[in-house]
Amino acid sequence: MKKKLLGILIVGLLFIGLTGCGTKDDEAARRAENKVITGKIKLDYLVLVNKYTALPDDWEKKVELVEAQNAWDETIKLEKETYENYIKLKEDLEKDGVEIVLDSVYRSVSEQQELWDDWSVSKGIDYVRKYVAVPGFSEHHTGLAVDICIIKDGKLIEENDDMIAEREIFAKVHAKLADHGFILRYLEDRDDITGYAYEPWHLRYVGSTKIAKEIMDKDITFEEYIASIEDIKSNTSAAKYQIEIALQDYFKEIYGDKITNSRFNVTKIYSDEEAKDLDIELGDDDIAFEVTYQVKPAEGIDIDELTAPNGTYDEVLEWVKDKKAVGVLKNNDGEYSIENFGTGW
Repeated sequence: MKKKLLGILIVGLLFIGLTGCGTKDDEAARRAENKVITGKIKLDYLVLVNKYTALPDDWEKKVELVEAQNAWDETIKLEKETYENYIKLKEDLEKDGVEIVLDSVYRSVSEQQELWDDWSVSKGIDYVRKYVAVPGFSEHHTGLAVDICIIKDGKLIEENDDMIAEREIFAKVHAKLADHGFILRYLEDRDDITGYAYEPWHLRYVGSTKIAKEIMDKDITFEEYIASIEDIKSNTSAAKYQIEIALQDYFKEIYGDKITNSRFNVTKIYSDEEAKDLDIELGDDDIAFEVTYQVKPAEGIDIDELTAPNGTYDEVLEWVKDKKAVGVLKNNDGEYSIENFGTGW
């Protein structure tokens, strides 16, 4: 796994909408849990970052990182509360005779960019496009993702295939995750949703044992849990996810076969008052937002047509980047669509 830092890029993300997985009472409880005694709000431990959803712009300024040592005695970093609960998980597993150690944890966006640049030189751009996550779109940027290795009979097991083969050991690991606020991030046979193949070693801290247990007990992906949250106006991560899923459908309509893929960063969700100041009319459950986005041009498409009026073409990535717009997520009884999308506000 140390050699396979980032996983394989898979084109396409299929959204599966579930209902009934989360309630407004559950969400209120989560928000209450996410307050400390001083009244300061913690990180949004339900932040979603995947191949199509970017890390929030201000995340690296907010996250509190601590240092730790990995299996090779290298100094690594991860989010403070995540590390504290990882230690509790590790100690709990040791009672069952299972020993885990840290592998890859936090990587900053700039470190990811350096990795991209270095491997572009050493391995070639085609290799990098296939195997390296685009800077800004790796869950490891959050500090909440934890890759582990296992020690069996005194031997470190670190290679992906070797770890996948240790099903009995990882079954014990996965059984303890939710007790400490972790979930298994990339489930078996769910790559059509997560974008990644099964990774029994990739754990994700979600900040709540209650939520972790719901996700693990129902055997659903993190994306499916976020999609199930009903009160999206009170949950930024859920709102962003619904916006991005709706934008994917919207782009299929407006771009057709001119693009093959898209990525998003919802940079702002307006309050109802801010929307009124912009003369944006909202229904009770609608959301106004700002977004920057990228699109992958289909072969033979006129790039200038896609860059106008405010985009740029990255010849290395072969994506149109830096597109910006404002729009409205319309909620029609739980069915979401995009309206008034454009730059002319």
